Amino acid sequence: MGTPFVSLLEPSKLEGFQLGVPRDTLPSTIPRTFLDAMEVREEVFVKEQGVPQENEFDVDDPRSCHWVIYVSVNKTEVPEIRNEEGNVVRPRKSSTRSTPVGTIRMVPFPHEPHPKPGGDYWDGVLKGEANDANSHDIPSSRPFVQDRPTTFHDGKEPYIKLGRLAVVKDYRGYRFAGQLVKNALDWIKANPSFFDPSIRELGLEQLGASTEAQAPQWRGLVCVHAQEQVAKAWAKWGFEIDEGMGKWWEEGIPHVGMFLRLDIGQKDIRI
Repeated sequence: MGTPFVSLLEPSKLEGFQLGVPRDTLPSTIPRTFLDAMEVREEVFVKEQGVPQENEFDVDDPRSCHWVIYVSVNKTEVPEIRNEEGNVVRPRKSSTRSTPVGTIRMVPFPHEPHPKPGGDYWDGVLKGEANDANSHDIPSSRPFVQDRPTTFHDGKEPYIKLGRLAVVKDYRGYRFAGQLVKNALDWIKANPSFFDPSIRELGLEQLGASTEAQAPQWRGLVCVHAQEQVAKAWAKWGFEIDEGMGKWWEEGIPHVGMFLRLDIGQKDIRI
């Protein structure tokens, strides 16, 4: 296994993407990095954890940043053959492929409301609610509204969300997950205004502000909706469980909310 490397894909148009269909039938406009991210997510979440395939790709994917970690894997295409004297009569032929083995995504605000404690969510919809709930709204049309306050979130402050962290089973134990988290956090610290909405493009009214100073902008707060079984790993990377958010279920898997605050210093308002 060669030295791993990480690729970043910034928000992209993903029209025509479908999970579970051959790559060569998808539009050529869909970036390879995203296809590789979804290959990992399908392997881990759909095949291994039983998440319904149709629920894995969502409206947040086009507006998110995605990181994919690759390793070089040498594969034998034609095995070596020797004769009775031990001489090579057909040499081994092999090829090396950069194989995607892990991924993570970063979702900008605004977000859906915090999950309800004890709630059972499928495809982002609380069981018992209509399917036209907020989770299926186009994110750009979601209002910047006040949420319920929790332990680490006052219900108002914009936050970014890390999620869809996945590493293929055969490649766990190499600290690839931690490398992905570090890459994502280092990048947003270096680009702290990347997701801030443009006041000029959206207008103060849509942003729920009356002055430029009140316009929502990111100030270093990062959230994860962590599977309960991996909360200790997120804690190792600096995240703390938000007791006020409670516990809920997504696709039948128990989740908890966790937050981390990055020190990003002073930054300018994006006009």
